Amino acid sequence: MAVAKIDGRHRPRGSDRVRIEVRRQRAGAASKSSKKALPQMGQMQSAPIPANEKDRVNRLTLYRILDTPPEEAFDRVTRIVAETIGVPIALISLIDSERQWFKSKYGLDTPCAPRDAGFCAYTILTDGLLEIEDARLDPRFADNPMVVDDPSIRFYAGAPLKAPGGLNIGTLCALDRRPRRLTDKQRQLLSDLADIVIDELELRAALRRAMSEVAAEIKKRAIENEFISLVTHELRTPLTSIRGSLALLDGLAIKGIPQDAAEMIAIANRNVGTLLRLVNDLLDFQKFEAGKMNLDFDVVDSRRLLRDTCENMSGFAGEKGVRIRVKSEAKATIVGDGARLSQALMNLISNAIRFSQEDGEVVVESDIRGEHLRILVTDKGPGIPEAFRDQVFRKFSQASGQNNVKGTGLGLAISKAIIEAHRGAIGFDTTLGKGTTFHVELPLRQTIVS
Repeated sequence: MAVAKIDGRHRPRGSDRVRIEVRRQRAGAASKSSKKALPQMGQMQSAPIPANEKDRVNRLTLYRILDTPPEEAFDRVTRIVAETIGVPIALISLIDSERQWFKSKYGLDTPCAPRDAGFCAYTILTDGLLEIEDARLDPRFADNPMVVDDPSIRFYAGAPLKAPGGLNIGTLCALDRRPRRLTDKQRQLLSDLADIVIDELELRAALRRAMSEVAAEIKKRAIENEFISLVTHELRTPLTSIRGSLALLDGLAIKGIPQDAAEMIAIANRNVGTLLRLVNDLLDFQKFEAGKMNLDFDVVDSRRLLRDTCENMSGFAGEKGVRIRVKSEAKATIVGDGARLSQALMNLISNAIRFSQEDGEVVVESDIRGEHLRILVTDKGPGIPEAFRDQVFRKFSQASGQNNVKGTGLGLAISKAIIEAHRGAIGFDTTLGKGTTFHVELPLRQTIVS
């Protein structure tokens, strides 16, 4: 291009000046056009998609945090970042498949931004903090709309929000309009606060899981209790009637009845009795669980309680070829429902009889320990397997593989409920191959407080 030197400077000639002006106008138009296009990303670089993108987004969705209202728990974190590090903008940025959404924003009004427009899309690719001292000098961000236009970001520091499994769901970031560097303490602060954000999200997720499990259990128990109540009430009346008829037949010497038929009547009578006891146990346990079991409290003589209970169990013990020995030296009175306490002890004694060998012995004894009456029921059976010991008092729980002993799995659970309703305690000691002792402690009469 031809130029002229005027006043010591080279100036273009006329035609050249026209061409230069045209170029300037074109360049200016192009520059304006470029600036208008920046928010739509122009030619800026996009961050790669993480290899675990699907799992990462699923984890973020699990937290149920996207598009929720502002919360002080998170706003407090961004305030600390802004005030401690001394930056005008601090964000908790959560990155889904298309955007970065700000759960908390200090110094920024917009609620979200395109994923490609942010620094944070690069931060989630790292294991540690990403720090950009001057974004204009970094080819990844030089033409970023947040750098070129408002808010004119120069400095960025972001700590990934690291969910379990190495899933970076977003960032806690600090931004400034001037170039700068963080100190080591500031970097540590940013990382620690990012961990606090994740801890909060994890705590909420765990709480929701727990509440869901509790709700499911409540619903399950409600359905179960309703079913048990319906079935047992529908069964008890006909079973009682059938048992009465069978007992009448079993107790009468009907002329001409074959021996086989008589034996079948006796078996049917016993089986109906077993079913009726199961129905009654189900109803009792349901009442205890619902807190609807009314106890008739009175003064109870402990020796008479044990003697009468053991006498009631003598027939069952005789059928099994087992003896019951009573050792009751304690002269004590307690306050309680005698019938229910006898039911609890009968369950313990019945259990001991069923696990005893033929010609074995079950010992029932009592003594006084401080302000409590202590009752022991001991057998010499196989003992309780270690794997089953924490399930002994759970309903429908039965240890397997012990002399083919079968039961409803409710007796011990009911006994525990009755004893605890009397402010007592129940437990056991057992040795494999040697036997088991169940022990019950009940407050003596003078220790009962209304």
